[in-house]
Amino acid sequence: MSTVWYVAHTKPRLEHVALEQLQRQDFEVYLPMFRTFKKPTRRSAARAGHPASAGHGAASRPVLAGPEGVQIVHEPMFPRYLFLRPTRVTQSLSVVRSTLGVSRLVAFGQQPAMLADAAIQGIRQAEGLRETASLDKISPYEPGMAVRLLDPALSGLQALVQAVSKDRVTLLLEILGRPQSIQVEFTRIAPL
Repeated sequence: MSTVWYVAHTKPRLEHVALEQLQRQDFEVYLPMFRTFKKPTRRSAARAGHPASAGHGAASRPVLAGPEGVQIVHEPMFPRYLFLRPTRVTQSLSVVRSTLGVSRLVAFGQQPAMLADAAIQGIRQAEGLRETASLDKISPYEPGMAVRLLDPALSGLQALVQAVSKDRVTLLLEILGRPQSIQVEFTRIAPL
């Protein structure tokens, strides 16, 4: 087996299709996934209730239940790219470019781009660290960041993030001319 990895550029949102097809052709394939925080949208909430309506895009983004309705999704770490290597010395890379979901094999001139196994191991390690990180570590909110409230009672008010925990955000806002701290769920705020 080769110790060199090659890079395939996939068609938009078809990383998992390309992964599956390349595996069927007996390539060793690696698609690094990135665990991230997303607020539920009306579309994703409807999709979660009706699995039959999910398309290819939904299949590439597994959704896990988080605290207070927060979604934790896994998205490709490098959108539209995956890594592969032959499993046999005689296996040709020429079939990669005609594989369903693959746009092209990344190359520099006529030479395919190659990565050492150590680089792939570094990516695997980063993926593992991200997978075990707590929600406050992957949250898009940081202390000092300005946000707007989405809660119907406080809709449109602006606040500053004071602290982020694993299931709530502490905000500083001015109510009746006085600074007040409140705690809200991730889904009740949006960045400005």
